[in-house]
Amino acid sequence: MTPVRPVEPISPASPRSPGARLMRLLVPTFSALLLFAVLLPQAAAAGSDTKSIAVQVRVAEEMTDCEDWDEAIRRWIQILYYFGPSDQEARALYQIGALALRHGRSDVAVSRWQEAALRYPEEEWGVRARESLELLGKQVPEKAAEEPQPYLLPETKPDQRQFNIAQGDFSVGHYVFAIRDWLKIPSLFPDSPLAPLARFRVGTCQVLLGQPERAIEQWRQVVQEHPDSPDARNARAGIVAWEAVLNTIGLYASAPSLPDLDTEWQPSRGNRTQPDRGLSYAEDLFENGIVVYALQEYAKVLCDLYTPRGGENLHKPYARYRMGVCAYRLGDHNAASRQWRCLLADWPDSPWADRASRALTAVGVTDAFSSDAGTPSPELPPAMPSGLVKRFHLAGQLVDCGLPLVASKEYLKVMYVLTAGRPNPLQAEAAFRLGLCQHLRGRPDLAVAAWQRAIKDYPETPWAEEAQTAIANARARESALNQVFSPPEESPS
Repeated sequence: MTPVRPVEPISPASPRSPGARLMRLLVPTFSALLLFAVLLPQAAAAGSDTKSIAVQVRVAEEMTDCEDWDEAIRRWIQILYYFGPSDQEARALYQIGALALRHGRSDVAVSRWQEAALRYPEEEWGVRARESLELLGKQVPEKAAEEPQPYLLPETKPDQRQFNIAQGDFSVGHYVFAIRDWLKIPSLFPDSPLAPLARFRVGTCQVLLGQPERAIEQWRQVVQEHPDSPDARNARAGIVAWEAVLNTIGLYASAPSLPDLDTEWQPSRGNRTQPDRGLSYAEDLFENGIVVYALQEYAKVLCDLYTPRGGENLHKPYARYRMGVCAYRLGDHNAASRQWRCLLADWPDSPWADRASRALTAVGVTDAFSSDAGTPSPELPPAMPSGLVKRFHLAGQLVDCGLPLVASKEYLKVMYVLTAGRPNPLQAEAAFRLGLCQHLRGRPDLAVAAWQRAIKDYPETPWAEEAQTAIANARARESALNQVFSPPEESPS
């Protein structure tokens, strides 16, 4: 559902009347925009940018505070394998181990702490790693016989860095994350010599996830696109072996046929423009069954995150349609119908409008209250002049599609990444909406903590007042629930 602020009865003269409320919201925004325009060039001149290690560490810490353990561990992996080399490698190793322990992977924790203690014996995080190993009763490693190789060099290319991230995901057992990161190479770096190996490794992950049929499809794609590569030879061997195994045990099944909603779907493969590549990545994710993040990528296409300044994006109607398909596959049929009705309103002459109309009919047949339920999806402005604005609206679309945890990551980027933590006109609202995301996740404790921080960090904004109201409402709900579930008092005899 779209987050909605609490509504109170108001009188025309009330300070909470629409006009007064609008002015209270707009004046601080204009002030923030002015401050943003003044401070951004100064901070940029000081050398701070969105790719800096300090910014990435801050986001990793915030994701940990939000208990988004998977994204937190991936952020530390990125610090280690993508944004470096840096002086935070010892800390990244330690934190990867600590977060792996929350997933029950003590083996990963031990191996990462041993590595930290071995590589950085005198640094704070190397010492902590050694102490943690001793607490677990594990052996502290002896001094390495050879000097350890660096994780990255300044000249390491972006596609190799991306491959390294996926390898890092794989090494801690995060196979879905590894698929996401390996798929970026053939989609976003289509000319990379690592593209066939990356797709081959996607197949390996699918086998480990218990989806050998999907592995076979990925390996067939390697053979089709890179027939003369060594990876194609390995892919052919994998196809033969797994088809034989599945046929022998009687469990081979082709991809299941989908309802009429999606029977004619063929993934888009294109790399001519950046939007083409972003769409191709979304399609790859969907084809691999990673529907949540496919929806996120379709929403990025819709919100022009892949569109360079002055560039053209012809994929918006299709992206909106596919967002509906993803929402439907995730079981949120009302969110799906909202996407399709939005497509009908915004692009009535698109060929995908007809497909959306048919999808709404199909949904209405199977889910009687879905095809016309709820309010429309949040509108997108006709122009989004900056990555900051695009990312903010992306988060709103993800909330509307029932993905508050994924949206919270985008709000954190608005707050800390897009302007490298420097003041921007959307930070305060993003902080408030981060609390809404936690509320929608069913975590009132994290929601209240987020709203308290919004009040502390942005005290002179209307969003601080919104946060105070939200905290009061949250506490009233919790109090009511406690009364409902508390045992009744015994009546006197």
